[in-house]
Amino acid sequence: MEEVNKKIEMLELTRYLLKSFWLILLITMISVGICYYVTTGKIDPIYEASTTLFIGKESNGIITNISLDDLQLDNQLVLDYSQLLITDLVTEQVIYELELQVTPDDLREVLSIESIEGSRFIHIKYKSSYPDEAAEIVNKLSETLTEKAIKIVGVKNIQVVDYAKLPKIPISPNLILNMILTGVFGFIGAILIVVLKFMLIGTVQKEEDIEKTIGLPVLGMIPKFKGGEHI
Repeated sequence: MEEVNKKIEMLELTRYLLKSFWLILLITMISVGICYYVTTGKIDPIYEASTTLFIGKESNGIITNISLDDLQLDNQLVLDYSQLLITDLVTEQVIYELELQVTPDDLREVLSIESIEGSRFIHIKYKSSYPDEAAEIVNKLSETLTEKAIKIVGVKNIQVVDYAKLPKIPISPNLILNMILTGVFGFIGAILIVVLKFMLIGTVQKEEDIEKTIGLPVLGMIPKFKGGEHI
């Protein structure tokens, strides 16, 4: 009998889910719509601009042999210049020349430096809500780093390989990913709501429900009594 009851409940739940599919779909679509509105209208997009530097002495068009000591020195300079870039000496000058309303700490917070081990290339990246500002600041950082390095080291051994271009696509928020995740969670949440509603209203409502579930006619129903009165 218990197995029959479980079978009835599962089949009734399946039927109820199918009948409520429009509600599940509606909740999912509303969730995705809200996500689209919030992502595009309430969250500021973040753009990232990057520039590439190369650490090495200028050859002036003359082919010269590079010793192992030179390579080791240049690799060490990659680390040194990466640290020089985030000093107040560089960041304060960039802020002053571009008339930015930020502090050096604010600048460093959205600034990233990447260097490949064993390579003499440095990638400088800057994030901003404004694409033109991101490109302008990261290019100015590269130029200022080059100027300060010449004064400190005494030789020009930083070359700008690629200047930052105006970023056209924001790196965040990811609209498509957000909508997909919201759709999935909205769909699951809608199913849970329907299942909860099913559990609250009961599994079997009518005699016809039993007949449809087990495929047998109902011979009779046992009435409920309360206080000696039929209800």
